[in-house]
Amino acid sequence: MKNPCSESKIIIPKNKSEIENKEIEIFSDEEIKAFKDALKNHRLKCLFLMALGTGMRQGELLALKWDDIDFNNCEVRVNKSIKNVKIIASDGTSKREIIEQTPKTQTSNRIIPLPSNLINILKEHKQLQEKEKKEAGNSYNDNKLVFATGIGNPITTKNLFNIYKSLLNKAGIKHKKFHSLRHTYATKLFEKGVPLKTVQTLLGHSDISITAEIYTHVMPKEKISAVEKLNDLFE
Repeated sequence: MKNPCSESKIIIPKNKSEIENKEIEIFSDEEIKAFKDALKNHRLKCLFLMALGTGMRQGELLALKWDDIDFNNCEVRVNKSIKNVKIIASDGTSKREIIEQTPKTQTSNRIIPLPSNLINILKEHKQLQEKEKKEAGNSYNDNKLVFATGIGNPITTKNLFNIYKSLLNKAGIKHKKFHSLRHTYATKLFEKGVPLKTVQTLLGHSDISITAEIYTHVMPKEKISAVEKLNDLFE
């Protein structure tokens, strides 16, 4: 009786060349230093350094629980994500709610090794959270979240955006998307010679071509270095 698509906007998928030509933003070494300086003594310092040191997506970080951290083996298990969605009731009213869901693809379920320095930062963050629990007393809602508000509730993406924006301003860095921390993580791995397949696995991309399309064009120095290895052909 009614066409469900009649009131919808049909979005035509972008072609491959459009994806390849899309420029990604990463933090320069100077910006990383300035950002880390701005994070000193910030209660969510660990969250932003985890984004930079693991390449985890924003929703994955906000859904992270302490059981997902393996301190002995220096690993983090990524198996869920949280999202802020609009819930529409039967009476037509709506409200926004934070829901936990599985990652968008099967390959997003992954184990990421953690640098030892990041493990130490996580331990410091855990101590800070324990202190907040004591101070909040019965008001604390212990959801076992690694990153939560001062009383244990999930952090909304809106609040995280405001905090992130404020930190960038403090560091004197031109605004970049939160996702740029993930792009920076991947780019730094490539700069250190980590193979494409390994980076794909760490990022949780479903296909290696996705990783290649996003990152191979942002590393001109590495391309030049690779070509220079062919010099012996002309000796």
